[in-house]
Amino acid sequence: MQRAYTVSQTSIRLKGKAVPGAEDRQRLIPGFDQAAFSKASVCCVGAGGIISHIAPTLIRKGIGKLMLLDRDIVEPSNLNRQRFYEKDVGKNKALALTENLQRECIAATEITGLALRLEEAIDRRIDLSCDAAICGVDNNPARVAASRFFRTQGIPVIFAAVSRGGDHGYVFVQDRHGPCIACLFPDMTDDDRYPCPGTPAIADILQAVGALAAYSVDTLLMARARAWNYRRISLADGALDGAAMVPDRQGCRMFAPESNEHC
Repeated sequence: MQRAYTVSQTSIRLKGKAVPGAEDRQRLIPGFDQAAFSKASVCCVGAGGIISHIAPTLIRKGIGKLMLLDRDIVEPSNLNRQRFYEKDVGKNKALALTENLQRECIAATEITGLALRLEEAIDRRIDLSCDAAICGVDNNPARVAASRFFRTQGIPVIFAAVSRGGDHGYVFVQDRHGPCIACLFPDMTDDDRYPCPGTPAIADILQAVGALAAYSVDTLLMARARAWNYRRISLADGALDGAAMVPDRQGCRMFAPESNEHC
């Protein structure tokens, strides 16, 4: 394993070790292109509950590069569902998750952790270029920032979220063009609220939504089928599950007219 810290200590970059033969079985999956996956890079906005159930899958499938952005600190209450351990309490989530993921690598994946919010990384002009982004935060201001930033960069972004009750969640794929997250949730652009500390959270729904998000990454990088851009799942009632191809919404306010961007 190779290890390297930046001087600022607000970021960390590690590299995994390739394990010969570890990819053999997934190479047999119809439509799965290991070469494309191993060359690809993914940027994760957030390093907490949802990303903790997506990033390890990407790592174990041999993604080429993975970047994690999060300013939050690991707390004891995170340990029931996030990829952290007692030793990580008090550490920055992005940096701690980067370290924990390194041991799970099956390929020479380059993992970068930044102790910054997406908005801060954008303000600092940090290079966030990637083949796909995943937004796994729990607040709408950051979701709006992700939608706008990655659309202007021509990068698809996957949004994943779960309910406060821990029984349902959704995944929405905002591609390079076409419908955005506000076409699905019109009120999102005007919502500046952040969740209160101590919001209920549990692992099972995160695992289910995380699986859908990880699969969505494949569909953006290779020829794995996906006949939807919005998928919802309920643990309590299968009748509430669903999938749809959300269309452009006329009058969507996500992108200002002067930006020359539209849904």
